Amino acid sequence: MSEEAKNASKAVPVGIIASSASCWLFGFILMIVIAATINPDLESVTGSKFGQPMAQIYYDALGKHATMGLMSLLFIVQFLMGISILVAASRQAWAFSRDGALPFSSFFRHISKRFGVIPLRAVWGCAFLAAILGLLTLIAPAAAQAVFSLAVAANNLAWGIPIASRVLWGQKKFRAGPFYTGDRFSVPIAWTALLFLTFGIILSMFPVGGPNPTPETMNYTIVINSAVWGGALAYYYIDARKWFTGPKITIATEGLSEEQRVAIREKGLDVKVVEGEEKVGGEEGC
Repeated sequence: MSEEAKNASKAVPVGIIASSASCWLFGFILMIVIAATINPDLESVTGSKFGQPMAQIYYDALGKHATMGLMSLLFIVQFLMGISILVAASRQAWAFSRDGALPFSSFFRHISKRFGVIPLRAVWGCAFLAAILGLLTLIAPAAAQAVFSLAVAANNLAWGIPIASRVLWGQKKFRAGPFYTGDRFSVPIAWTALLFLTFGIILSMFPVGGPNPTPETMNYTIVINSAVWGGALAYYYIDARKWFTGPKITIATEGLSEEQRVAIREKGLDVKVVEGEEKVGGEEGC
């Protein structure tokens, strides 16, 4: 998504921090309200006849009509959140396909000009994959729990890999951007993030009902994650590592200064002319 933002080097990190902070603030307020209004008999809430504890909390506090209104609002918000996730996922899938990093990249990197210059195939590909994962929730509650936990574990891994790569192997190559917490705080923040993300991954693998799970209450997230992560690693080591050299960008070299041209040559990047423009890439990427 940062490729579509103006002044991305500043706007994106500020947006991430603002989003996290606002979610923390409003989530904290929401938890206070729920704690103040929830029925002290927690078993009656979790075992609600409505099948949704939040619906029972609304019903106990506000009555039938207000509950129907709030639950309808929740449905709309959840749908819009799903659309925003689909937009982000499709842009990520398109970016990977553009760099040739996904199976069938030549198909998914196509841009549809008819529908407003968007990666239409990537959008529908992600929507189809999400529908397949959604069907798993219909099998059993254990399958639904595994899919929900998969989102936590997979996101934490995706966030942790670039952070770990920077602090473990990229310290000498790291160049600070416009938004930087400084040498004093940057690395401690990174290690704190890695510890928290690792904790979240481990926690998401535990059975919901505690120790001694049954086949019905077992958390199968570790099975799904192992299949996804193992498949991705196998795809890379068997095939992709033979030809994938990193991200590519397209630039107009006539606007570059001599210093920028020298920097490109010093990085050992390949420059190829593509329909009047020059595509830059290499093992280090751009």
